[in-house]
Amino acid sequence: MTHMSHLTVRRLARGGLLAAALLAPATAFAHPHVFAEAKMEIVGAPDGTLAAVRNIWRMDELFSSSVVVDFDKNANGRLDDDELVEVGETVRESIAEWNFYTLVESDGQEKKMGAPDEIRTLWENGQLLMFFEMKPAEAVPLAGHKLVFSAFDESYFVAFDFAAETDFQLVSMPASCTRAFVVPDEDEAAKDWMNSVATLGPDQTLPDDGINYSQALATRAEVACPAAG
Repeated sequence: MTHMSHLTVRRLARGGLLAAALLAPATAFAHPHVFAEAKMEIVGAPDGTLAAVRNIWRMDELFSSSVVVDFDKNANGRLDDDELVEVGETVRESIAEWNFYTLVESDGQEKKMGAPDEIRTLWENGQLLMFFEMKPAEAVPLAGHKLVFSAFDESYFVAFDFAAETDFQLVSMPASCTRAFVVPDEDEAAKDWMNSVATLGPDQTLPDDGINYSQALATRAEVACPAAG
């Protein structure tokens, strides 16, 4: 699902355009080329920690049709079960370097998430759907913390669209937790970024791409779980 040009030096499985979309360098594109309708489930554990994050992505029709071209090995015009499994595995291997485009923060600190065991795929109404679950690499307590959840591609090659607050669902989370749906304003995000750059110390550096607006512009869920009182 996002990133291209390394295709000339190596093909992932039958990667074709799919591997291309998954492997493009971050600085090569200035606007999205692939679009995904995104949903996310934020799952709590009985011990009061974050259990998992579940991503559901519905890829746009143009990209989906390219996947059929690349992975339809028996040329029957559709993706059979074994071909869908191959798509999922190719994607899982290809986007690991970008943390599966999944961001989890607690009190402003990014939390490492474990790689999914698999990315399941489904073909529905001419579009490719992907489903996968990621678990925290270490315990992420909920009570008394502010957490942020999002999906974004820092290269801008893929755009993840969370259209409504209900696209972020709290599952088995403490009843006291609240969810805020945040759609950043581009102008305000740019001003905030410039202000943050102005305060950098001499030993601090900018993001690798020089101007990482993508995270600042990402639609996100902010989840607050009050400490037990």
